[in-house]
Amino acid sequence: MRVSGKKMLLLLVVLVGLLFAIGGAVVWWMMQQPMFKPGTVAQRTDLTPVGISDDFWEVAPDVKLKHFSTGEGRNILFIHGGPGIPTMASAPGFDLLADEYRVNYYDQRGVGRSTRPFDRFPAEDSTWTKIQLLESTLGISQQLADIERIRKLLGDDKLILMGHSYGALLASLYAAEFPENVDKLVLLNPADLLVFPSGNKGLFENVRELLPERDHKAYDKWQRRYLDLGQVFKEDEASLQQLDADFLPYFIKATGDTIKGAPPISQDLFGSWYTRAQFFGLGRRHDWSSHMGNITADTLIIHGDKDFQPLAVSEIYEDAIPNAKLERIEEAAHFPHFNNPEELAGKLRPFLNK
Repeated sequence: MRVSGKKMLLLLVVLVGLLFAIGGAVVWWMMQQPMFKPGTVAQRTDLTPVGISDDFWEVAPDVKLKHFSTGEGRNILFIHGGPGIPTMASAPGFDLLADEYRVNYYDQRGVGRSTRPFDRFPAEDSTWTKIQLLESTLGISQQLADIERIRKLLGDDKLILMGHSYGALLASLYAAEFPENVDKLVLLNPADLLVFPSGNKGLFENVRELLPERDHKAYDKWQRRYLDLGQVFKEDEASLQQLDADFLPYFIKATGDTIKGAPPISQDLFGSWYTRAQFFGLGRRHDWSSHMGNITADTLIIHGDKDFQPLAVSEIYEDAIPNAKLERIEEAAHFPHFNNPEELAGKLRPFLNK
């Protein structure tokens, strides 16, 4: 049977459309899955750091991490949260440990004054190519690999690891990936991302609920743009930094929670591509609680009773980590290491010294 030119053209259009639909469906499906796979980082062979130069840890030939430390004594490595917001000053709660412990702070790759490999992505590359490049460069696996490289630079057989918020999730994942390399683990208000979705209200939902109703329309508009990952590669880092910074007034207005006495963080230090790399690493559905069973370190979880996250979030970590103990600070919100130094140090010192 002969097919006319018009029918052939129509058939080709349908086939091309079908291929685009299939390709789009594959990308959509991949974006639902977590790109980070527990257990894969420990198998890597590229975990040897380059060295130390001035105020930078050279964790790879093309990656330098800005760091500073306070105190004297045994090393503690602090993993900041955000995700994507660097630590600009030492935390008063940790300064109270300075007679026995040296607290090491650093900007994660893609954040602050550390190596920031991306500004914008080439328009000609496919979306999936861009996602893979971003996640493989700045995603969860690379952040855990950097912690292992830092451990080697510090010269510690076993780390004392402390993480705050999203940094507590990273610290937990590292401790599960390299259980033999962690002596003690401290999690400050860990992010509600160990199981996702967890059944608890998320950050954005909590903030919206706490905002005055007159702010809902503007907040909803901001949130739609922020969560539109399908359009994210049309942006450059400066535009994403502005978008991220626009959230802070909503957060402060909703929760009343600020970091007392800390210097302001310049918007151009936000790691906005880093943040999107974490989103792709997390996917839209995962459960890493069983992976926490690998952790052998004694673990202290600190929950602030005035945090925007409920106690149930910290309890998820407590239930998942074998040797975990949960303690609460009644007057603390999300930043106990800055705003409740005496209460926090009073819980940290006996745990670290035992």
